[in-house]
Amino acid sequence: MSRNTALRVVSLTQSSGLELNAYLVLDEKPARIDQKLKTLSEYVQQYPSGWKKRLELANLLYAMGRIEQAVEEYRQVIDRQQPPSIGVHLQLAKLLQLMGQEVEAIAVYESALANARNEATRQHISGSIALCRGDTQAGILAFESAASLEPHNAAHWLALAQVQVGRGDAVAALRAFDAVLSLHPEDIVASIGSYDALVAVGNVRPAQQRLSKALEVAPGDFGVLKRLADTRCRMRLVSGEEGKQTKKTIASVLQLAADAADGHELLAYYHLFRGESANGVAVLEGFTEEHPNHPRGWYSYGRYLFHTGEYQMAAEAMLKAYRLYPQDCEIYRALCEILPLTSLPVPLDPPQPPLKRLSNREVTLASIVEEMLERFPDRWSVWTTAGRVLVENFQEIDRGCSISAKGTQLQPQLPDAWFGYGRVLALAGKHREAVEALAQGWELLPEDGGYLQSVSAAVWLGESYGVLGDEVASRQWLEKACQFRELMEFDPAMAGYWQGRALLGLGDVTEAVEAYRSALKRRLLYPFRGEVEEAVKRLKGKRRKGSRAKA
Repeated sequence: MSRNTALRVVSLTQSSGLELNAYLVLDEKPARIDQKLKTLSEYVQQYPSGWKKRLELANLLYAMGRIEQAVEEYRQVIDRQQPPSIGVHLQLAKLLQLMGQEVEAIAVYESALANARNEATRQHISGSIALCRGDTQAGILAFESAASLEPHNAAHWLALAQVQVGRGDAVAALRAFDAVLSLHPEDIVASIGSYDALVAVGNVRPAQQRLSKALEVAPGDFGVLKRLADTRCRMRLVSGEEGKQTKKTIASVLQLAADAADGHELLAYYHLFRGESANGVAVLEGFTEEHPNHPRGWYSYGRYLFHTGEYQMAAEAMLKAYRLYPQDCEIYRALCEILPLTSLPVPLDPPQPPLKRLSNREVTLASIVEEMLERFPDRWSVWTTAGRVLVENFQEIDRGCSISAKGTQLQPQLPDAWFGYGRVLALAGKHREAVEALAQGWELLPEDGGYLQSVSAAVWLGESYGVLGDEVASRQWLEKACQFRELMEFDPAMAGYWQGRALLGLGDVTEAVEAYRSALKRRLLYPFRGEVEEAVKRLKGKRRKGSRAKA
């Protein structure tokens, strides 16, 4: 990014996520931007009845991150334009929608709809209205209709992709983002979205290629640099010359968006993977002190504490994120991971329908599951998570398995949905059904073999076949899990964990211990780290006893 470029970061909450960070770039010197703002402001005060310069002012305020002022100026433009511009209506409505003011957004969208004559445009606006009303399926159908009417209009495909992302349908989102890229190969928003979707489905090689392409097109883009830094941290490129490059990338992210949690989270994990856990805590603790009402900051802090084994503190931080912004399913899913490992109250009775929120009651694991299912019924991962909690923590076997199956109904073509369902079945002791579900997911994997979750799925299949007494099939799957060594570079710590688990299932204790030690050396995160440390201690004890017995 040029030194003469000014950038403002805007954080807006919306119903589909923790926050929307709109990273807006202005290719002018800050002093020039301020002068332009002053000139336009003075002009509209001098000539209040005009709309053209006021529209310029609104666009500038939006780009500078002054959203509320921009909204007011867009309103003034609409009042003065004759005939009113559909484009300005849509810009205003979108901002209101992202700010969580759905009722006002609907009114503006409907006004635009009344003046729209193009059927594709009408369908697009109808889709936006449906989303404001919480009708995701109607929104998808409307955007699909708009895209079919105008297949060469990237705006329709992009809107469709973004709503699919919002409901956790990475497969459908990937198709829509690819449609945008077929029209505009260098579209950076679609490139980033496509990368995220590829990562979500675990197709790591194409994802890396897409990120490299995005880096060529926009080497100074915040979203691209953030994902590059995250990838390098996950690959544990945190020492020597590679470490310097990773830290330099994180520094660029922080420089571009100092008030966003993203860069601080990256820096914290950079420290953690270097063995400097306390430094990472200081980074995120400092961010939450400076931004006490920032839900993403508390979410990041909670995840970090969870990954370092500080479960009680993690729960407290995540509950702060929940209280600040109880509209994000990832907060709920994180709490479902964290709360069972803490001493916070967990009732003996599992959550029961009807799913009604009681605002004055104590937050418990049961209440979190209730609200999660009620708030996010279109998210496959929510059903899988809820099913696992019911089976593991409440021994609600039948209901837990039934709820988990809902994820595969929502996403029948997504391997992860089947893997998640199969894992819940295995935890419930239904290994025959688990094998069927896991095998179904395996059939949906990409043919190129670059699917990151292939290792864990193979291990689960091997373990379930082992419980069923089919030693031949069990060994075949566990040996298959040991063959994915090329995936070590993408996530070496977790790859070591799964390698160790597979080798242990094969009875190769020595190699299993070595794989586990490799994972620990690469800063494997909790809760897996705690499991591996206990396993290594136990296996070493068995080896010593075996040596003494032979002696």
